[in-house]
Amino acid sequence: MTDLMSNPLAISIGTNVSYLVLYTAYSKKTKTLQLGLLTDVLFVGKSLDHTLVEWNKVISLSGLTVLTLAYCPGLEAERWELLWHAMLMLWTHSVYSAFKFYGGNNLPHLSTWGSAISELLSNSPKVRAVGIKKLAITVGVAGQAALSLGYWGYITPLQLCLAGVGLGTAHFYLMEIDYKIALQVRPYAYLPFPLAALGLYYGAKTLA
Repeated sequence: MTDLMSNPLAISIGTNVSYLVLYTAYSKKTKTLQLGLLTDVLFVGKSLDHTLVEWNKVISLSGLTVLTLAYCPGLEAERWELLWHAMLMLWTHSVYSAFKFYGGNNLPHLSTWGSAISELLSNSPKVRAVGIKKLAITVGVAGQAALSLGYWGYITPLQLCLAGVGLGTAHFYLMEIDYKIALQVRPYAYLPFPLAALGLYYGAKTLA
């Protein structure tokens, strides 16, 4: 186990596998793990589109989780390789999401972004939800930029930790709340939140 925890690639692969098993295979309807949900994704049981969408969720969650793990105690020696893996996964997620969802509710047309502030201030929960999605994307882009800038040394390691982990986690939260501000994720997807809190605390403590 110690050898695995000192191998960044094993950590990243293990994180993806854990989300496949405990997230992808989880049924919101029955609140249990169902093998069929997993095999549908792995063997394209429904459609290629369904498989790609589900893999995109796994990659995004794994990227965020690996990013938070990079700043957790005991993984200092593996940090930079974990950050590299996280960056690759999160950029893959971003590129696919832009291709798949542009023009939809999760990624509105750029021509509509001038109304983002008024949407955020709207009294209508559903209109406000559109503004929140735009805020989520803005925060996510900033987090991605911080991760890349920090990895290549353009900002300090502390700034990378605070901005990368903080903005990345905020993006995930804002993207996954509904118009009632309720988080709509399967149970295993809560994992990044405590890891982010630990990573931010330990990172700020050790990098300051």
